[in-house]
Parts: sequence; C-alpha cells; structure tokens
Amino acid sequence: MFTKKDLDRFERFIISQTAILIRDNKCLILKVADRQEPMWVLPGGRLDKGEFKESAFARELKEELGFENVKVLGVVDYDIWYHDIPKLGIKNWPVCAIVNLIEDSSQEIKLSSEHSEIAWVSEDDLEKYNFIWPKAKRMIKNAFAYYKLLNK
Repeated sequence: MFTKKDLDRFERFIISQTAILIRDNKCLILKVADRQEPMWVLPGGRLDKGEFKESAFARELKEELGFENVKVLGVVDYDIWYHDIPKLGIKNWPVCAIVNLIEDSSQEIKLSSEHSEIAWVSEDDLEKYNFIWPKAKRMIKNAFAYYKLLNK
C-alpha cells in the first residue's frame, strides 16, 4: 500500500496545451496583460482537473481567442519547464507543454482580458520577442517546419 510519503517522491505537474495558428506565413502570439516587462505566449492553457485534452483545448481557445471550432493538424513539439507563480507563492512548478498546429479557419480573433495585444510574427522576427516559455521560439520554428511540410 502506498503512503502519502511514497507519492511525494513523484513529481506533480501541470499539462498545458498551446496552439500555433499560422496565417500568411506568420504565427499568432499574445502579449500577457499583467506583466511589467513585455512577455509573449502562444494561445492555450492548462487542463483543469477532470477535463479531457480535447475539451480543455477547445475551452482555452474559446476563452482566449473567441474561437468556436478548432481542428488540430498535428502535435509539433512539447517541452517540460519549471515556472514560478509568485501570486501563489509557488516556485519551480513543472509544466508539460504540448504544442499543436491548428487549422486556420479564418475565425475572427476576440482577445481576452488575459492578453493586451496580438502580433503576427514571421519565423525571422521571433528573436525580437521575449516569451514566458523558455523553448517557445524552438516550438514555433518546429511548427513552421511542420506547416511547410503540410503545404507542399
């Protein structure tokens, strides 16, 4: 029989899903609203307790972009990184991020209050932006490569 002490040896982490939306060879990124320094993210978010990945992903994209329908074209990357949540006093919380390339259905983007601005960035312009996720630039570059393969 396992005890709580036994279970404490195993890492607990957040699973987060993000979307890569490419239009006219540019990727959509979002500026985080509550930051002193400009920080950028990809649309998406975490799975809440009891949610399934598809419904969680659809919920997040509806909340952040106003999208009603989303079709995932493929998983293009993932990463595990450690994130601080100062408001909750949490340090080094592990996050497993799964990056999905989504189909462009030309839906109008309706930005949520979590974000203050959108930007459409080319692969060459990525270096001009600071992302919360340490590997975001690599993830976006992998998405561009996947997108190019799909559109040959």
